[in-house]
Amino acid sequence: MFNRPDKTTVARFSPALLLGASLLLAGCQSTNPADEMGYQSQAFYDRYPIKVAKAPIKVGVVAKSGSLRPEQVNAVVNFARDARDNAQSRVAIKWPSGSAKSRQVAIDIAQLLVDEGVPQSMIKATSYPGGATEPIQMSFERKVAVTRECGDWSQNLANDSSNGPYPNFGCAYQNNIAALVANPEDFEHPRATSPVLASNRTEVMKVFIKNSTAGDYWSFDGTRKSGG
Repeated sequence: MFNRPDKTTVARFSPALLLGASLLLAGCQSTNPADEMGYQSQAFYDRYPIKVAKAPIKVGVVAKSGSLRPEQVNAVVNFARDARDNAQSRVAIKWPSGSAKSRQVAIDIAQLLVDEGVPQSMIKATSYPGGATEPIQMSFERKVAVTRECGDWSQNLANDSSNGPYPNFGCAYQNNIAALVANPEDFEHPRATSPVLASNRTEVMKVFIKNSTAGDYWSFDGTRKSGG
């Protein structure tokens, strides 16, 4: 017959029982370092994520004669259009303080920026120590798409039994996408849809129904027509 233990016996063995249970639970836990680190994605777009950051855009123009050459005008115009559409900061123009001609060219550059649609309030012109041979510096910050640099060849591809992607896999693809994207903000949020032209959509649906319906169908004006 089973004898029920008294309270003294239970109190004596309770600490030992708790210690044994703790050891059993500890033995059930995994000692795999990968499990402790969590899930490691094998997808290249997770290992080389494309992020949006701000970076400076800089252009230098040397005009010792005191005027811009035609190709320099084109370069300033392209710079101005980029600043108008993408600038995330003020547009800085710096001319060498030791050249009066460079100062005049800086004024002409500022006027070109305004003519191309850059608000005058966004333009900041200052000087820096230098002579006539130093360039007139133009710069602003814009958003760019960036990702990690390539070149991780730490893994021996000739001796790999994991059957997984090597560390550098997908890096060039992600860097090319980041370099080619027209608007880096597309990685942050989708663009707004353009407005729908209801009249065009109605005409397209008429053509679709007419050419895809084998039997009779009801038209937009409520009449029944033959699709054959």
